[in-house]
Amino acid sequence: MIHLTITRLTPLLKQTAYVGLGFLVMLLITGGRPSGSIVGLSVVSGIAFVVWDENKRSMK
Repeated sequence: MIHLTITRLTPLLKQTAYVGLGFLVMLLITGGRPSGSIVGLSVVSGIAFVVWDENKRSMK
C-alpha cells in the first residue's frame, strides 16, 4: 500500500518541482515584473509539460 502511494506521489512531486523551477526562472529573467503574456506562456508551458510527462509515463 505504501509502495503504491510513493509510486504515484513521486512523479507529482517531480512535475511540481520542474514547473515551480520554470516559474522561478521566468521571474528571475523578467526581474520579478513579468508581463501578462509571459505569465500566460509560462502557465501554458507548465501545463504542456505535465501533460507530456504524464503521457510519457503512462506509455511505460
